[in-house]
Amino acid sequence: MSRVDEVREARIDIALKAAERWRERAETRKENKAKLDADGPRAVETPDRIERFNRRARGANFLRATSPGVLPIEFRAERILGVDDRRKLPENTEQRKAAVPVARVVLLRGPGIAPQGFGTGFMISPDLMMTNHHVIATASATNGVGANFGHDFLPGGGLRNGELFELDADRFFVADEALDFAIVAVKPKSLNGVALSTYNHHPLIPETGKILIGKNVNIIQHPMGGGKKYATQGNGLIDRLETFLHYQTDTEPGSSGSPCFNDFWEIIALHHSAVPRMHNGVVLNVDGEPWDRTQDESQVDWIANEGVRVSRILAHLRSLELNNPAWDALRDQLLAVGRKAQDEAGNGSESVPDAGAVVLSDQTVEAGGPAPNTVVHVHGSANVYTGNVVNHAPPGDAGPAASNERHDGPSVQERRLRFDPHYGRRRGYDRDFIRDHRIDLPTVAAKRDHELVKDRHGNPLVLDYHHFSLVMNRRWLMQMWSAVNVDYSPEVRWNISRDEFGSDTWIHDPRISEALQIDNEELYAPAKKFDRGHVVRRVDSAWGATREEVVFANSDTFHWTNCTPQHENFNRSNRRGVWGRLENHINEQAGAVDNRLVLFSGPVLNQKRAIPHDFGGGRFRVPLDFWKVVVVAETKRGSSKSELRAYGFLLEQKTAIDSKGLEKLATEERFDVGDFEAQQRPLATIQKMSDLVFPDNVLKADVMIKASATSKLGLDGLEKVKLQP
Repeated sequence: MSRVDEVREARIDIALKAAERWRERAETRKENKAKLDADGPRAVETPDRIERFNRRARGANFLRATSPGVLPIEFRAERILGVDDRRKLPENTEQRKAAVPVARVVLLRGPGIAPQGFGTGFMISPDLMMTNHHVIATASATNGVGANFGHDFLPGGGLRNGELFELDADRFFVADEALDFAIVAVKPKSLNGVALSTYNHHPLIPETGKILIGKNVNIIQHPMGGGKKYATQGNGLIDRLETFLHYQTDTEPGSSGSPCFNDFWEIIALHHSAVPRMHNGVVLNVDGEPWDRTQDESQVDWIANEGVRVSRILAHLRSLELNNPAWDALRDQLLAVGRKAQDEAGNGSESVPDAGAVVLSDQTVEAGGPAPNTVVHVHGSANVYTGNVVNHAPPGDAGPAASNERHDGPSVQERRLRFDPHYGRRRGYDRDFIRDHRIDLPTVAAKRDHELVKDRHGNPLVLDYHHFSLVMNRRWLMQMWSAVNVDYSPEVRWNISRDEFGSDTWIHDPRISEALQIDNEELYAPAKKFDRGHVVRRVDSAWGATREEVVFANSDTFHWTNCTPQHENFNRSNRRGVWGRLENHINEQAGAVDNRLVLFSGPVLNQKRAIPHDFGGGRFRVPLDFWKVVVVAETKRGSSKSELRAYGFLLEQKTAIDSKGLEKLATEERFDVGDFEAQQRPLATIQKMSDLVFPDNVLKADVMIKASATSKLGLDGLEKVKLQP
């Protein structure tokens, strides 16, 4: 069993224990929620705990007055895990400072081979890093394992590689299975000779009362072993047990070992597990059916998260007899750092932090996040203290130039795509586009409704663009379906060349969290043989009554919501890729149906038909199948009335594993996409595979409605497919 698989198995066992604790506290949570809704935190917290929390708040208030964008100190009611709210960039200086000591735990795989992330850790003293016991259980388990600091997304795009440090269990190692923590020394220099002190540390404060029920639990993490992300929304503390905290913050496998912060960016817990939904002792998957270990963890119906309280970890550390003077000294240093930070934060004054904390002075600090042009000006020798960690970027950071992004064109490009800035005026898919026939949007089977990104009313969020609409799956971070109106009439086709549109520029859709959209640095740039494959292709959408409409419609197809990983030999018609050739053929046939088409399409999001893989930006599932449904109105000769016809296509990958590989990996981890075969299938078959529901009139219009579910027509000769009776 590989190291990553061992960690996965341990994580599942811990999740089962967390679920039992969650079950035992059901009545307590119910009572607390009722009290919170009626009277706020004072109804469920002791006066002493509230006073200690308020004392910390008074000590933090002067920081917040000088730092824009900081979350206010206010009560937030419980929110259920739903839309992934994690962000790739810090929203303010405090978050950026807090993130510096956080590292991903990686397998070091040799020169020229990218390390593989499988956990998160963070520095808690100048020499020591903490993570979970189930991530690193023994001193020997640190062999070949490192800490990767600064593996961060860059504001201008790209993913910083960061620095790799080896672990040093001979110098210090303590772990406890019951509390699920491991503390290990990190070597003082990186493999490139960078000092560990560059990344500083977070003190562990022993005092309780650092958070109240209902307040925020913020997590900085390396989910799926990829780039650093920030979970700072929809993250209230639900319950406090003797040893554990239960909260709603979004996490994923790879987040194990992440620090949990309060709103003052003090460590309150060590994140260690998600809580699965269970029934009669059985873990349920997202479809409400029994989950088993052969299924991917993303299929578990996760309902909350659990962290180990820092105060309990520190109490255990103090009680240990290490019988090693050098280890005792490092342990004492760790405890002393926490006590000093507690004294400074607890007295509500602007005391000078210890040498492990950096004061911002006489400098201008850029704040990443939604407003990258915002700067915070801080003056004076020690006037403002915004946290316990260093604030400068890791050495050797070349900024956006360090991006791993693949450039297909010239380094200097004169023209970029022009996007419509007004998202509210996009009309989206038109149901009455084909004359005399109303064609409604597809929907998703009820058993998978919970996977969809929802609007504020709890309904599937339909994202409208110029001429098309789509719905996103929040578990796969890809679209579930798209629907586009296509008009190939010469009068709405403006003779605009690809160069005139501008160079391909993919962007996030600002209407949903960036964390719900796989982008270039996470998958497409490191996955060398995969294209950023349009589902709604630009040529189909680029039409309109005005030139501006065509320009905006073309650009809209370059949102990450419309992107899927498609192998270059599958996607590109100039490489005889069947997807691209089929699209071209449909274009050529459009004249037979008055040049108007409706296209439904998307990837088949089925874990049994996907390749899970980490290309360097995190672990994602690459769909093996793509589907397309062409709906047209055909008129027989001599008739004035048209009839709907629907043609369904399923394009399957035949060979998933191959020795050629997509990148330089260990031999046993290599795979390739291989050959694809194209098939025309009954719509009922596509509907079943994709868990979709097509409109009734479209199903009745299926030209293969009388064919069996396994019927298929090979499309090597595309002349077989004709959009006419």
